[in-house]
Parts: sequence; C-alpha cells; structure tokens
Amino acid sequence: MHDLETFSHLSRDRAAEERVLSDLLQACRRNGIQVTFDVVGHLLEESCDGVHPGPYPTGWWKNDPGTSRREHPLFYAPDLVEKIRSDSIDHEICTHTYSHVLADEVSDKTLNRDLTAARAAHEEQGLPSPESIVMPRHREVDYSILSDHGIDVIRTPIKKYNPEIKNPFQKYWWIATRNHPPCEIRLSQGLLETTCTPHPSLSSTILPSGQRRPSPYFRLLPRPVRERLHRRYLRDAIGLAAEEDEHVHLWTHLHNIANDSQWRAIKPTLDDLGRCQEQGDAEILRMCDLREVVE
Repeated sequence: MHDLETFSHLSRDRAAEERVLSDLLQACRRNGIQVTFDVVGHLLEESCDGVHPGPYPTGWWKNDPGTSRREHPLFYAPDLVEKIRSDSIDHEICTHTYSHVLADEVSDKTLNRDLTAARAAHEEQGLPSPESIVMPRHREVDYSILSDHGIDVIRTPIKKYNPEIKNPFQKYWWIATRNHPPCEIRLSQGLLETTCTPHPSLSSTILPSGQRRPSPYFRLLPRPVRERLHRRYLRDAIGLAAEEDEHVHLWTHLHNIANDSQWRAIKPTLDDLGRCQEQGDAEILRMCDLREVVE
C-alpha cells in the first residue's frame, strides 16, 4: 500500500493537512471555485482489519495498520472527505485507485480488483461512483479497463515536458524560473484526457513540500524570493487561460500545500481565479465537467 513507504512529508496526526483543507475550502467558497479532489479509496474507510483480499503483490499491504481513524489518521480520512462533500460548493471526489496501485506494475486482474474496491468505498460513503481518475504516479493504463468501471476522464502528463539540461545548476534554475505550459483536452480511446505538468503545479518544488524542506540548491535563494517566483508562475498560468484562451490544469497534493510558504502564493491565486471567472475571462471546471468542452 502506497509505493513510497515514507511519511515524513506528512504532519503528525495530519493536523497541518486538516488546516489547509479548511483554508482551501474557504477560499474556494469565497471565489466560487469548484475543485476535483482525487482520493485514494482506502482513505474513505473509517477502519479496517488490514486484510484486503485480491491478487496484490506480496507485501503490498504491509504498511496498512489495520486499525481505525482514531489510531492512525494518516490511513483513514472519511472525515476530510465528508468536509469536502458537505461544503456549499459542489466539488468532485474522483478516484486515485483504492490502494495507490501502480497500473503498469500489476496485472489487469489486480487493477480491476482495486478499482472495484474504490467504487465500493465510494458507494459505502454515499458518494457517486467516480467518473474521473488520476492514476498514481501518472502511470500508463489500459483505458478499456477504466471504461469498464465507468471512468470517462483521466489526467495525463504532458509528454516530453522536461528539457534535456545536463548541468545541474542550469536544471535547478530552469525549475525555479520556468513558465506553466498550455495543456490539452482531447479524446483518446473513448476517454477524455486532460493533460498537466508531470510535477505538481499549484504547489512549487522550490518551496517546502508539506513538512519536507526543498533541495539545498533552492534554499540558496531566500524564501521570499522563491515565493514570489511561484506567485509569478501561477499568474502566468492564469494568463494562459484568461488572456490566450488556453486550457490549463493546475494540480497538487493536499500535503504539498500544508505549510505557510505554499499557501502565501496559492491564496491570492485563488482570488485571481475567482475574479477571472466572475468577469467571464476564464471558466473553471471539475474534471467530470470537461466533456462539456468537447461535446
């Protein structure tokens, strides 16, 4: 369960993540912004015994504590999902598979089992069956399997995004000063693809990621400078949509933005997005609504 097997980027008892979720929902409410939250199905569980039948790889569930939200809140978060669902803004809760399974490393049988479990978790929580998906690590997947599970929309990374830069200092400088690229919405094998950067774009690599410090290379720049660079990056992304009529897909993990440095850049960006939407300069859609654009 979860291929990284490390949790140092998360806060103790997910207190920081809970706070930033409340801040995010409040900002979206203030600006009338709908968001797609992709949620690993296991997080919808209130508790479990740690036993999950299926043709999973050996040891896949070894990190599952088999307890409950009270004992291990990093593994069970139905309360956070309920907070999203009960908000006055109609956000989408899509799936990120049930156990963060890597589609290109498991059999079709395993993937089918995991998606079935994800749909069941949605049903048990009274959520609509997911129509959209974000594959863990953006791994490639057989679209026909997704279609069999009622999935219509998938987020995919932009191909050949990273330039070939061998000098590490030049590479770090490019990361710190790059602009957000245009994204695409396209039909492929019966699914609607919305492309995005391979890296989180609403949050920034040059700032702390959750509770983890950025690379020492980035820390050579003062933090206020790095925050301004990310603010510029986000303004550029909004400009692509509002001024050039391009599709832009911003994304992040909740834990990425669970610190003050990230939030100082994101909060005004959400206000900018709200104004653009109110003025008719940009339309903000959930993943499940993107078919409106191509139909």
